[in-house]
Amino acid sequence: MNKYLLVIFVVFLSLSCGPKEGELFKNPPPKETAITFENTLTETDDLNILDYLYFYNGGGVSTGDINNDGLADIFFSGNMVKNKLYLNKGGLKFEDITELAGVAGNSSWNTGTVMGDVNGDGLLDIYVCAVVGINGFDGYNELFINQGNSTFVESAEEYGLDFDSFSSSATFLDYDLDGDLDIYLLNHAVHTQESFGKADLRFKRNYQTGDKLLRNENGKFIDVSEEAGIYGGVNGYGLSVAISDFNQDGYPDIYVGNDFHEDDYYYLNNGDGTFTEGIKKYFGHTTRFSMGTDVADINHDGWPDILSLDMLPEDETVLKSSEGDDNIQTQKLRIEKFGYHYQFTRNMLHLNQPGSSFAEIALYSGIAATDWSWSGLFGDYDQDGEQDLFISNGIPKRPNDLDFINFASSDQIKKKINNTKLVDQQALDMMPSAKVHNYLFKGTSDLLFEDKSGSWIVNDTLISGATAVADFDNDGDLDLVTNNINSPASLYINKTDGKNNYLKIKLKYTPLNSFGIGTKVFSYHNGVLQYKELYPVRGFQSSSEPIIHFGYGKSTKIDSLKIVWPDGQFQNLKNVNTNQTISISPENTSPFDYGSLQPLKFQIFKEVEDNLGINFTHKEDNYVDFNRQKLIPYEISDRGPATAIGDINNDGKADIFFGGSKFIPSRIFFQTDSLYTEEIIPEIYRDSIKEDVA
Repeated sequence: MNKYLLVIFVVFLSLSCGPKEGELFKNPPPKETAITFENTLTETDDLNILDYLYFYNGGGVSTGDINNDGLADIFFSGNMVKNKLYLNKGGLKFEDITELAGVAGNSSWNTGTVMGDVNGDGLLDIYVCAVVGINGFDGYNELFINQGNSTFVESAEEYGLDFDSFSSSATFLDYDLDGDLDIYLLNHAVHTQESFGKADLRFKRNYQTGDKLLRNENGKFIDVSEEAGIYGGVNGYGLSVAISDFNQDGYPDIYVGNDFHEDDYYYLNNGDGTFTEGIKKYFGHTTRFSMGTDVADINHDGWPDILSLDMLPEDETVLKSSEGDDNIQTQKLRIEKFGYHYQFTRNMLHLNQPGSSFAEIALYSGIAATDWSWSGLFGDYDQDGEQDLFISNGIPKRPNDLDFINFASSDQIKKKINNTKLVDQQALDMMPSAKVHNYLFKGTSDLLFEDKSGSWIVNDTLISGATAVADFDNDGDLDLVTNNINSPASLYINKTDGKNNYLKIKLKYTPLNSFGIGTKVFSYHNGVLQYKELYPVRGFQSSSEPIIHFGYGKSTKIDSLKIVWPDGQFQNLKNVNTNQTISISPENTSPFDYGSLQPLKFQIFKEVEDNLGINFTHKEDNYVDFNRQKLIPYEISDRGPATAIGDINNDGKADIFFGGSKFIPSRIFFQTDSLYTEEIIPEIYRDSIKEDVA
């Protein structure tokens, strides 16, 4: 071989065999970290995506320091494989202690996992969700109580948490502010004849599919869902849950991402043990196939914003060959007859508008299309003071492929499918793979996100699902871990190091909430506000290390930190140095005024009773532009009603003209003293063929 070619070959070989690295993250291989967990799925004739629609949703991952040695450990839950627990030994070396710990699990199909201190002893316990009762899946949700010596005892029944339902995930919160941690348990539905129908299906509770709010009563968790106003129907396809004080009144609220036709749920805490659901009131539209969710303050106003992921492909070929949004007739039917809200197949970024509703800006921000997206996690990964965004991606087979849908929905095939395994395999073979690279976006100060996929991280063909954030090497920046399907789990180790400054905060609160779940931290430096709230369950089927992390660019000092504890007390720390980890407990606290966070209201106009005699209500004619103009981006036939104000009869008083829609006459109201009186002018009344829009 030519010696120059030999040199090139050797260099290529060394590069291809070495650890993968991007500009911001590197991926140490399993042989270096000893993390060999692989969530392997084995399709069979009796169990595949045709039999179980969430076959490819993957397992979960949770991170936290289980032995209080200062290093974040990792727990993986498996679908068809046993769970694994890895102890962080330092230097990015991990030890598999699953057998010693006794956490391999006994359920057939595990899903989400969360770490939390259930019994108030200062040690992280592990709760693992399971799907039970379909496809031969048996078992129950398992709770592994930490014994303090790297061993755990399964105690779900003792705590009232041994549910045998269709669980996706769970999260801790103190919804009633009584000092202990309660649980929101997220379940998912499966397609049956009963799960399709009007939206009020959500009001009839179903044990297997309905979500559950579990109140902690002296260490025993009691189902209070119905009295608290939590939906629990057969149509609740819950895939993710996010907790935050969305309206900044001191009580934790709940956002639930539901798959398929069911709306997402937005539960506002009333402060009396009940919640009011308000997705239609506060959101103009939501994701259609809601998957992972996350919460962060992306515009520095001290109010939490919401990310919800869907499956809109960025690739045009895939986009055109995949099922997308409903046609307009189906959408109108869903909304007007069946009672659902507006949903669209793309990611949503809901910007919190204090004291008002949310503004949806994902298209503007450049993150609307990231394909088959599971987990979205905000974090200041480059530590410049702006929130960046990691999104995990991929699925072994696309069940929304139009060729597959047309094949499976044909009358001839519907008669054979599930009766002939050959037809089942033929249907599976028609689904194309969706090995889509994970996305990483750099946040900016103007709500725009820059796609750094392929530069900050290496583009790969992994199928990544549940993802968690932790500082595994204790260098101050945020690392990531993903639970992959049919591939070893991935570590994304952050290389920011000393390029930008940070602050890492560990909270020590009361024995019944030792990690300070629900604590808020407001950071002020150089006139910039950053806001974080500690709820480790984020993204999809996962929980992250219970820490609060801020990036500060080149700033070496923080003007002040305001820590607001869950009980409504707060304290201030001033002139805090960056590039350190600090531990904070309640000290020298004072009552916090949540009214100080609310926007000031200046009432300029006041609505008068009876509208001064004006009883006009516009009625739009029933015309659908899309039936005639297939490619029109939005309807233009509903631009009315036009309104004009002027002195029509020269009496010195302002009169009002309201335009009508097609075939509906316009109306005129003349001002008389302080009221208005309608007067019918024949020429105007007869002119009702066209719609008045200007």
